[in-house]
Amino acid sequence: MAELTAEMVQRRYETVASGTYAPEIPGLPDLVFVKMGLAQRGHSSRAYSAKLKELYAAGGYFSEALLPTILEKACRENGLDVSVLKKQRDIMKRLYDSIPPELAQPYDQLTPEEVTLLSPEEQAERRRDMEEHGRRIMEWANGFYTDEDRAVMEQTKQIEALEQHLKAQTAEHYARKHQMETEILLCARKTEDTAAPYFADIEDIQGLEDRNRQGLVQLYIKWKQFKEGLLPDFFRPDSTH
Repeated sequence: MAELTAEMVQRRYETVASGTYAPEIPGLPDLVFVKMGLAQRGHSSRAYSAKLKELYAAGGYFSEALLPTILEKACRENGLDVSVLKKQRDIMKRLYDSIPPELAQPYDQLTPEEVTLLSPEEQAERRRDMEEHGRRIMEWANGFYTDEDRAVMEQTKQIEALEQHLKAQTAEHYARKHQMETEILLCARKTEDTAAPYFADIEDIQGLEDRNRQGLVQLYIKWKQFKEGLLPDFFRPDSTH
């Protein structure tokens, strides 16, 4: 297992102390995030409220408050039984209660940026060990699930996919997307000059959909992780995992 070194821990500490984070994102070199201040948070909140009001006024979107009702109706129309969701929760509780501790956790807690600091040999060894870890999990899961469990899990996946599809059509979803893009516009800076915005405007960010879709997805993910604090122990200078 690749170890979190003292150097990596120190770099994590410096990240939170400085309030900056340089993510590794394909096609977006020399990018750094800076921590949101009170002014940026206020701007973010107003961006969400204004976009939500605009979307409701425009029509064509429904509220997340209606999602359970709409989902249940859509499930009936597609021959899906929402009662399997409780069965799925029971299965997952049984799984978490019985899975071996060594398989219950991720292989390690290194971030993609920290993986790049490993030697090529260490990276290759890590890939092999992660594949073996994944194989052991699959073998254990194959022996854990009954045929009935598998049927429940399959139908649950279909319901969850339908729910995500419906959620992506809500006004709140688009308002949150606009809010995130506003935050990125405010807090994505250039490495050589952290006072200089990385993107010209929100349209510049959205334009990545055509120019660099993988980079756009990673941009959203990395910003959300940075804003929310990454892993639970990421910013502890004494973290050992």
